[in-house]
Amino acid sequence: MKQEKIEEVAFRVVGDMGGAFTMALGYVGDRLGLFQAVAEAGPLTSGELAQKTGLNERYVREWLRAMVAAEYVNYDPQSQKYLMSEEQAFVLANEDSPMFVGGAFHFTTPSICNTPRILEAFRKGGGIPYGEIGDEIPEAIERFFRPGYVHFLVKDWLNAVPGLTTRLSRGCQIADIGCGCGQSTIAMARAFPASKVLGIDYHAPSISRARRLAATYNLSNVEFLQAAAHEIPGNRRYDLICSFDCIHDMVNPRSTLRAVHEALADDGVYVWSEPNVSAHAHENRNPVGKAFHAISPLHCMTVSLAFQGEGLGTVIGEEGARALASEAGFSHFDRLPIQNPFNQFFALRR
Repeated sequence: MKQEKIEEVAFRVVGDMGGAFTMALGYVGDRLGLFQAVAEAGPLTSGELAQKTGLNERYVREWLRAMVAAEYVNYDPQSQKYLMSEEQAFVLANEDSPMFVGGAFHFTTPSICNTPRILEAFRKGGGIPYGEIGDEIPEAIERFFRPGYVHFLVKDWLNAVPGLTTRLSRGCQIADIGCGCGQSTIAMARAFPASKVLGIDYHAPSISRARRLAATYNLSNVEFLQAAAHEIPGNRRYDLICSFDCIHDMVNPRSTLRAVHEALADDGVYVWSEPNVSAHAHENRNPVGKAFHAISPLHCMTVSLAFQGEGLGTVIGEEGARALASEAGFSHFDRLPIQNPFNQFFALRR
């Protein structure tokens, strides 16, 4: 054995330990409004932050020190005050920023809290149904994906399919399967008022949340259906069907893709996104690949195996997507030329 290699592995574990605890404290800061308070107040002491947020000063002080070490918050030794740069605030405190990451904090910590149940799944099989994954998880997932839907879905993702946004502007039938809390569905309904947009998800609380969100915009061209993804209503054909980061979670993804194939209009297009990683773990030795592989048994795979599903896991890559598409009967599969560090996008046709 080489001492250098031993130390490399040991320090990697210590780094990951620090990352895990930092995510937990990031969750605390996100949930208690600490990041936002620091961003809004400018330079302030731990006592001033505690007073502003109504929290215990000793805990606030230790949180700030951890955030300084993590480089999420800055510290001025001369004034002994804490502050955030514009860039830190843009990422950590601005919910409407295209780079906002509060959803990552919100999703990670409650997911890790399910580890005891995952231990049992390792021993006995099965998994944790989505309805039991934790009350915070649907909202956390919504917050995690919302920046992409609000800022990039129409302008960058759909616009990468030649002629699609022009067609949608004239009026089309759109289905958004696995729509969750409806952020993607509503983004399309707002962008294309002449089109009719249907969001489908089997999780009743998410559909209720999506309907409430739609009501805040007074949208008349959007509807939501609580149903399994493969239960796309057969009384119409869709010019566009979308699924964003959800096929790999499904109990029966093959049935879903066959249903999408059947529901598409002859000249329709299916836009499908998956994590931007390879199907092969040894090719994913990078922060994004590491994150998606680690998420899989704690969320994406377990919610499928809970119902004796296929349990594809988070990481199927373009290779896995192409194989599934071919089996479902699609004749055309194109990877769209979208530069995105987290997702890859495909356009499929009958």
